[in-house]
Amino acid sequence: MPEAGAPIATARLVLRRLRMDDIPALVAGLDDYAVSRWLTVVPFPYTAADARDFLAYLEAGAPWDGFGIHADEGLVGVVGIGETLGYWLARRAQGKGYMTEAAAALVGAYFSETGAESLGSGHFTGNAASRRVLEKLGFRPTRAVEEVFSRAQGRTVPLEKMRLSRADWQARHG
Repeated sequence: MPEAGAPIATARLVLRRLRMDDIPALVAGLDDYAVSRWLTVVPFPYTAADARDFLAYLEAGAPWDGFGIHADEGLVGVVGIGETLGYWLARRAQGKGYMTEAAAALVGAYFSETGAESLGSGHFTGNAASRRVLEKLGFRPTRAVEEVFSRAQGRTVPLEKMRLSRADWQARHG
């Protein structure tokens, strides 16, 4: 498996660290309320300045965060592991299995290259698609619900927390 920050290739995708030339695609994907409403720190509307701020955050040292998901049609989303696994896909790329494929590749590399025993994530109540991605990866509900602020929605929303153990990952993915 590649080390933190190295590109990761899957059958249909390439995950690579985001760059300045990705800004137009980031803005196109996130300046869509149907996408940004399911995220915590992403504002709506989403601008090039917001994308530049995100890239500056990544430059400050987040080795497993900020991987652009590149398909034949270009940058279609982002996946990363900071404190938890987070991700989004542009609306035009949803329903193709890209996120499960991308997240599985990143989680596999993360468990292979780190000593982490578990990984957390979560989804807003009502986001069945995101929950399904996590379930496919082997995440289990913790039954914990945290109230978090969604910048795009401008309000506090419930986030259902989930956890994936290294043992569950290995049992499922070898």
